[in-house]
Amino acid sequence: MKIIDITEENKQEYEGLLDEECLRSIGREYYRGIAGNDGSSEGFNSALVWEIKGKEDIGRDTASEILFYKAPDEECGSELLAEYDSSIEFENVVKSSFEFPTLSGSERSSIEKSGYEVKGGESRDVIVTVGELASLPFAAKTPPPYIKSLAEITMRQFKAGLMASVLHERFGLLEDLPFLPMSWYHLDISSCIITDDKINGLLLVHELKEGLFIVELLFAMQPDANINLLNMIRYSIRAADRLCDKNDKVILRRHNKMSEDLIRKLFPYKKGAEVLKGEKDA
Repeated sequence: MKIIDITEENKQEYEGLLDEECLRSIGREYYRGIAGNDGSSEGFNSALVWEIKGKEDIGRDTASEILFYKAPDEECGSELLAEYDSSIEFENVVKSSFEFPTLSGSERSSIEKSGYEVKGGESRDVIVTVGELASLPFAAKTPPPYIKSLAEITMRQFKAGLMASVLHERFGLLEDLPFLPMSWYHLDISSCIITDDKINGLLLVHELKEGLFIVELLFAMQPDANINLLNMIRYSIRAADRLCDKNDKVILRRHNKMSEDLIRKLFPYKKGAEVLKGEKDA
C-alpha cells in the first residue's frame, strides 16, 4: 500500500477524506498525518492524524493521541497503524491513545491487533448549549470593565498574555499554545483580564465549525485568580449568548483535575457521551 505524509503543502488534496478540524490542524507544530492508497480506488482512501504531546516538557513523557482514523478494511488499517508506530517511535513517544465516538468493525479489529485494548466509556468532553451556559445564575451579573474580548486588545498584549500563561506552565488543551495566532480563537467570545495594560488571564475559545465551539484555555494569575476566572467565564458566556444561537454547542473538556472540578460544579448532572477508548505503550 502506498502511504504518504499529509503536510501543510498537500493537505487540500485530502479535503474529502479528513474532517474539517483535522484538515485545519495539519501544519500545526505537533500535528502529524499520513494517508494510504491500497490500489482499490484512484485516490487515497485511508488516513490517520495524531498529535504529539509533552515533546518539549522535560517533566513529562512524550505521548501521542490519535485524533482521526479511517480505513476501508483491516489490512489497510494495519499497514497504516504500522507506519504510525514507526513515526512515533522516531519521536520517542512512550504511550499512544485515542478516544473515538465509533469505529467500524475492521477499524476496531486492526487497532486491537496493533496492541490497543479497546474499551467503551464516558467521554472526557461534556457538551452543553449556549442556552444552558446562559442560564447559569452567576452569568446574569455584568462582568467588571477590566474583562475584555480579544477583539479589544492589541497583538502585543495578546502575545505577552500567552507568554505569561506559558511561563506558568498553563497550556490548556494546546501543546502549541505559543505558536497559534490570535485569529485561531473567536475574538468576540474569548476574553482576558487587563490590569495596568497587561493581560493577567485568558479564556480562549476556538470555533470548530459553525455552531460548535471548544474552550481551549482558562488561566488567571494571582492575586484574585478565582474571582477573575469567574468573571472571564461570565463575560464569555454573555458574549456567546449575544452572538450565537442558544442551541449552539460548547465542548468543555475535563483534561485535568481543575477542569474536572469546575465542570462538575457548573453542571453536576452532565455526563460525557459513550465513546471507545484505547491506549498502549509505544
